[in-house]
Amino acid sequence: MANVGFGWFRFATTVWRAGLSLSLAISLSASASENILVAVATNFLQTAESLRSEFQQINVEPIRLVSGSTGKLYAQIIQGAPFHLYLAADQARPLRLEEQGLVVTGSRQTYAIGKLALWAPKESPAPDDPSIRSLLQSSTFRKLAVANPNLAPYGVAAIETLKTLQLFDQLQPHLVFGENIGQTHALVATGNAEMGFIAASSVPRIKNGEKGILLQVRPHLHRPIRQDSAMLRLGEHNTVAQRFNEFLHSPQGRTIIRRAGYEVD
Repeated sequence: MANVGFGWFRFATTVWRAGLSLSLAISLSASASENILVAVATNFLQTAESLRSEFQQINVEPIRLVSGSTGKLYAQIIQGAPFHLYLAADQARPLRLEEQGLVVTGSRQTYAIGKLALWAPKESPAPDDPSIRSLLQSSTFRKLAVANPNLAPYGVAAIETLKTLQLFDQLQPHLVFGENIGQTHALVATGNAEMGFIAASSVPRIKNGEKGILLQVRPHLHRPIRQDSAMLRLGEHNTVAQRFNEFLHSPQGRTIIRRAGYEVD
């Protein structure tokens, strides 16, 4: 009887686990069918929300935006996250996904070219317009916020800027890193860093009349921040995902992106 009881327990446990797995699979499938999931680099989230709002004027299907650093979103996609569309902040990771066969062939293309800015909210504007170099050399600060270059392309551009200006070795002890460009912005906004390199597209979020200095980094100081989109395999036959991707690259979509502070091809 003991053996029978133990056998029944194992059978019941197996059935329960199978049922639970099936339930989770059905739940995930239902969630994916109800929402178009778009992986969005943090710097582009606000603009993606504007694009979604405009798109849904004529397409009422729900679109869910999931934001994070480009590197973390890439890792989630590799691990099987059910995204339909990937809006990265670089070209490298969409290319890697394409090489791994996880992207619809021919769908990878640049949707925006990002701009970098240096923000020092508590600095008093100088009589003459300061430069990035002069601000970094003349200011007294403990911490300079930069997005993690291992995860965020804007962090790569910030480090390249410091190296081009030959200030990296001098300022490296002062660097603090945000996981993404949004966290980097927050480090400066909350006073945990006196200044930081942020996305120029985040400028509208800086309150009007706020004290300080905001300088756009000249493009020649770093490699272009070309941001690529890619249709993932899950979105290949999804008409809503396809239409949203087309809208992103349409003249109307490009106008919204340009208005948000990006360049477009």
